[in-house]
Amino acid sequence: MIISEKKEKMGFGVSEILGIGAVLLIAAAVVIPGLKEIAQDIIDNTKTWVGDQFNEIFDINPVT
Repeated sequence: MIISEKKEKMGFGVSEILGIGAVLLIAAAVVIPGLKEIAQDIIDNTKTWVGDQFNEIFDINPVT
């Protein structure tokens, strides 16, 4: 009886692995588009800042 009770409580089989996979898939679907937008905003702001710095330092108008 002790052995059978232990087997029932162990778990971590196929259903747990499928559950973890589903959570990761849903998280990726939600998080990745948000990260792409944030990364694009950072790139755009950096381009603007660099252009402003070049204009201020070298007194030129960068080509956009």
